[in-house]
Amino acid sequence: MRIWLCDDEEVERSYLAALVEEWAKARGIPLQLCVFSGAEALLFAQNGRPQADLLLLDIQMGPLDGITLARSIRQTDTRLEIVFITGFPDYMAEGYDVAALHYLMKPVGQDKLFPVLDRARQRLQAAGRRVLIPHSGGSLRLWVEDIFYAEAFSHSMTLHVNQNEPISLQIRLKDLQALLGPSFFRCHRSYLVNMAHVYQVTRAGLVLDTGETIPIARGLYAEANDRLIRFCYREEGENRDD
Repeated sequence: MRIWLCDDEEVERSYLAALVEEWAKARGIPLQLCVFSGAEALLFAQNGRPQADLLLLDIQMGPLDGITLARSIRQTDTRLEIVFITGFPDYMAEGYDVAALHYLMKPVGQDKLFPVLDRARQRLQAAGRRVLIPHSGGSLRLWVEDIFYAEAFSHSMTLHVNQNEPISLQIRLKDLQALLGPSFFRCHRSYLVNMAHVYQVTRAGLVLDTGETIPIARGLYAEANDRLIRFCYREEGENRDD
């Protein structure tokens, strides 16, 4: 689990970081903890794309406060779990605007923090799957469900992701397909489509729920129909409450 902690007070950062590490050790959870001394440093690390599962965020920071930071993050990341940490209850109403998971009032103890971390982990497990994709000499961590399709060019590829700018990659389409899994269909030599976002299969192509139509190769119409039907049945089975 990847947790980011942002607080401009060194003593508080160290204390909270120790609590988070203690929680992960007690639960047997692999932990990647990144600690930031201010909102500006965190924004630079985030760079417009989600990289954390959970953010523990102090509100009273300057010059950029936690509420403003959270609103900025929500423009590109609607899935990140945010937990505000504050010494004042006055800001609690504003947290609803950014869908905060919880407010923790200082001083924060194990009895308060551990149940909130447990709840965040449960929500993340229910939310779906993330994948690491090679990008710019490192890795890009994305929700599989947020990926609509990939479009290959001669020596590069563009990944189209929910509510984000297209991402340029240097990876072969077949290698990307292996990373993303069976819900992605190679409908054309240059296109890989997430069947979770396919609304309709036509002779002209696959119509996405965004309204876009992705070209389909000649001879793959029947297979595309079959893939959509099988995907819908599988999704229905996973959601059925027996």
